[in-house]
Amino acid sequence: MDLVSRYMPDESVQLVQRAYEFARDAHAPQQRKSGDPYIIHPVEVAYILADLQQDPATVAAGLLHDTVEDTGATRDQITQFFGEDIYLLVEGVTKLGKIYFESKEDEQAENFRKMFLAMAQDIRVVIIKLADRLHNMRTLKHLSKEKQILISRETSEIFSPLAHRLGMWSLKWELEDYSFYYLQHEEFQRIKKLVALKRDEREAVVQTVIDDLAPLINRAGITAKIYGRPKHFFSIYKKLVSQNLSYDELFDTLGVRIIVESLQDCYAVLGVVHSMYKPLAGRFKDYIAMPKSNLYQSLHTTVIGKLGRPVEIQIRTKEMHQIAEYGIAAHWRYKEGDTRGHFDGDFAWLRQILETEKEGGAPKEFLQNLKLDLFIDEVFIFTPKGDVQVLPKGATPLDFAYKIHSEIGHSYVGAKINGQIVNTNYRLRSGDRIEILTSKTPSPKLDWLNVVQTRQAKSKIKQWFKRQNQSEIIERGREKLERLLVFLGFVPKDVLTREFTDQLVRQLDYSRPDDVYLALAEGDLSTRDIERVLERLLKIDISSTSAPFAPPSAKQSRRTGIESIKVMGETNVLVTLPRCCSPVPGDPIVGYVTTGRGVAVHRPDCANILSVPDDDRARLVAVEWVLSSRDKTFRASLQIEAFDRIGILEDIIHRITNTKTNIQEIRTKTARTGGRMKATVTVDIRDVQHINVIRQALAQIADVYSIQRLAK
Repeated sequence: MDLVSRYMPDESVQLVQRAYEFARDAHAPQQRKSGDPYIIHPVEVAYILADLQQDPATVAAGLLHDTVEDTGATRDQITQFFGEDIYLLVEGVTKLGKIYFESKEDEQAENFRKMFLAMAQDIRVVIIKLADRLHNMRTLKHLSKEKQILISRETSEIFSPLAHRLGMWSLKWELEDYSFYYLQHEEFQRIKKLVALKRDEREAVVQTVIDDLAPLINRAGITAKIYGRPKHFFSIYKKLVSQNLSYDELFDTLGVRIIVESLQDCYAVLGVVHSMYKPLAGRFKDYIAMPKSNLYQSLHTTVIGKLGRPVEIQIRTKEMHQIAEYGIAAHWRYKEGDTRGHFDGDFAWLRQILETEKEGGAPKEFLQNLKLDLFIDEVFIFTPKGDVQVLPKGATPLDFAYKIHSEIGHSYVGAKINGQIVNTNYRLRSGDRIEILTSKTPSPKLDWLNVVQTRQAKSKIKQWFKRQNQSEIIERGREKLERLLVFLGFVPKDVLTREFTDQLVRQLDYSRPDDVYLALAEGDLSTRDIERVLERLLKIDISSTSAPFAPPSAKQSRRTGIESIKVMGETNVLVTLPRCCSPVPGDPIVGYVTTGRGVAVHRPDCANILSVPDDDRARLVAVEWVLSSRDKTFRASLQIEAFDRIGILEDIIHRITNTKTNIQEIRTKTARTGGRMKATVTVDIRDVQHINVIRQALAQIADVYSIQRLAK
């Protein structure tokens, strides 16, 4: 309690004390893998949070974060003793329950998605989560080697980059070094030995720089703290590998940090440093004028010291140093009366992740995109007015256009970089001055999705095409409703009057007819939902008119034109082609007279026909194909099995389209072992002969070994 009492009033210290006692009692019977009492873990998590000077609720939640999941503690207990705010923090960091996932990767992806959505409510959730992960990494030696690798990889892929993006350097370097230790142990030991061998020489160079600069800075009337800056093992290893350097060639293993009182002092000290030492060209960075997206600010310069060794010097104010070490956590340090942790515009990248997530998508896709966002490097771009915009490394002019405004992106026709027109796939560089050229008419291209690098741009392009396709989707929904009415024996134009449509919309609890059609087409509204309302409005009993095997809805059947099939010599008869066997011209067919739904036409070998009871066989009638137009098409599905290879699906599509066949749908499945794939292709065909032409074309593909026509 000594640590929290340094910055919290007594009342808040008492809250933390009560949280400790509750957690201690709840975890009393439990032990960690090390054999230590379990309470040590939440206490260490709380200590990390207190060291970051987090608010009382955050520290208390750190103590309680495992109680709901791992003990008999309930939500009501936490809420009653500590309030709703602390319970929501505890809930935010509680792991997922034991639910089914297709794979471990799905489970991991869903965990991270939940964590980031929790951040939308309260950023303190992720601060606690990072503290929890840090202590777990500190005690990882007690777990099996397999778990050490698994947890370290997860830490290096998600938690370390997350700490970096949130500016929490004090946690980031420790998470990185622990992951490095377990994932690349030999390399870790090699770097550790290199650092140890050069320690005396390094410390001598750093001390010389400090001794040179301290009196000069003091004579300039500037109060400053000067000390050597440690370089962490993984950071050294990463630079050696990425820049293909030897350890002796690495400039910034020698580092000096200078902390001053004011912004003006930063630049004044920079002048003192450059007057004393020769700066290396291209090694000066002003992160004060252009802060990083995680709010990091500092002046960086590399100079040649008296002993001929390059030394990197960082200059910053005390406030900048707090943000550099603690990042987002420094923004929500305890202030009485202001303890909620909502993120703001300073972390726009975080808001973009969360806003894009609202569009849905699979957990795996979210995790993959999240990794791209976390491992971001940045470039600083100037607008024509001289304003600075920050974009990820590798971004294109299109990414810039969409960052400024959606309509500018949609209307993009080109860009000028430093006065010169460039290609759309040009990669922006820091210092570029950009001007976007637009047209009056928005005209995004689908292939732009392969050009842009940011999730924000990809999301806006997809949204545009979704809106453009909406009218087509609405029409599909309208047709689906009309097919259902036809199937029930009604004429759509007679039923779908304005008055009836308004009643339908109200009964389904939608605002407009288009909303109903859209929901029906996209599957948000089921055919059965529609049927229930139609039963009430049309005063029919759909369930009583169902034949023993006849399809219960238009989702399973489709109506063919009355000119296509004769029923007992007559053409003016309502006819449906059930998808249970999908007959096409050339197939032998038989009809079944349904109650109120016309004649359902099947193939004689259809399981539904074969299962008709003896006392119901009188309803079987003779039917025959009568096609008045060769342009009429029917739906059929083929199942193709092949040895999997790059380009196999392209070959299948190519062979089918060469037969002048329209493909309606393709679904594929690849076996995890054996290198085989299965594709189900739904096509529009004219007759059985047309199917045979397609099969012959597919049989010419060497890797295809099976082609079967499906019943549905």
